Amino acid sequence: MITCTYKELDRLCEFRVCVQPYALKNLDLLILVTSDKTITSHYQKKSEMERKKQDNHEERQSTNNGPSKLFETDEPSKNHLLSHPVEHFAAEEGKDASGVLSTFTRTGFQSRNLGRCYKVLLDLLKDPERPVVFMSLAGAMVPGGLRKVISDMIKLHIVDVLVSTGANLYHDFYESMGYRHYLAQDNVDDVFLRKKRINRMLDIYADDDQFTTADAHIVKLTEKLPPNRYSTREYLHFLGSQVRDPDSILGVASRENVPVFCPAISDSSIGIALAAYVAKRVREDKSYLTVDVIKDNLEAVSAREQAPKSAAIVIGGGVPKNFIQQIAPMGEVVGIVLEGHTYGVQITTDDPKWGGLSGCTFQESQSWGKYVNGASLATVYADATIALPILFQGLIDQKKEWHPRSPFKFDWTQVLDKTRTTG
Repeated sequence: MITCTYKELDRLCEFRVCVQPYALKNLDLLILVTSDKTITSHYQKKSEMERKKQDNHEERQSTNNGPSKLFETDEPSKNHLLSHPVEHFAAEEGKDASGVLSTFTRTGFQSRNLGRCYKVLLDLLKDPERPVVFMSLAGAMVPGGLRKVISDMIKLHIVDVLVSTGANLYHDFYESMGYRHYLAQDNVDDVFLRKKRINRMLDIYADDDQFTTADAHIVKLTEKLPPNRYSTREYLHFLGSQVRDPDSILGVASRENVPVFCPAISDSSIGIALAAYVAKRVREDKSYLTVDVIKDNLEAVSAREQAPKSAAIVIGGGVPKNFIQQIAPMGEVVGIVLEGHTYGVQITTDDPKWGGLSGCTFQESQSWGKYVNGASLATVYADATIALPILFQGLIDQKKEWHPRSPFKFDWTQVLDKTRTTG
């Protein structure tokens, strides 16, 4: 039994708020106001059922929470909190990207987060259970210079499933035809660029006339396919099979049997070319193929189901990010029980405070079941054209630690069979 004044009660309430990660989880605080205006309080044991429910709730809150503590004296000591000094970065001859990233784990701000991302990537690649790795790709990464980074990650089977915006895949296809992107010149008026049919992506140019040629080539290739119903994976596998460029994302993925999904394919120049294909077939009174993005959902669930655990590498936000994160919740609705991702690495410039999905944190995603309790998660707020090449070079520097990495052999024949069984 504890007796205290109102002022002391305020301090007690402050204590309960300040130490919330170490909350009084097994006790209920009962407040009794006595006639002499002092406060009498005592703690009462919770029932076993209430304790179990609270424990389960707290387990889901954060992968970083330590064990709950009961009293103020169990808070981390000052010495413990001040036990890891910052180590100032020192440039050295011969230091590779791996050395830089390892040093970053002991610096601050986004350099520390980049170091954490590197550690998570190494851990998932060395995991003996061989997680299936989903990568989402958004933003103008191919025009920005990351085409070979992505295709090399596919060649090395760092990436097992790619989910991309249609724009990145279109720009990849465009370059596979021998066309290039160009560094923009300063102080050129955009209306003037339009007159010259030059398209601008921040500080990158592309030839719009060559885009039109690429569109027409996609239409021509698509006409080779029977007019059936295809997932984007099936359609893009075919498109990649028509590419001979050794550095093409679509070409490498097709040759390595790495699935590529584009759930928002209509919102891209590939979608525009497909619209032109359909219009042409209608004018000629011919049947035409359809791209079924709902089939993508079932195939993504199947890909996850065929592995003991999974990882997500998130580049940017948008539809690709949500697509690879919604797989476990989608499986639950479809009737196939799946665990969320065990690993997560995110490179983003989006801010969570606006409430949009592109900026949502991994912790927020855990409330949806997209990542398991205890998942290894790291986010760096940085331009992916800077962060991803550094991380990839760091992985190459430590290649002997995780390579060779066996390719995944997905069985796509079981997709609808499984849903029939569970339906």
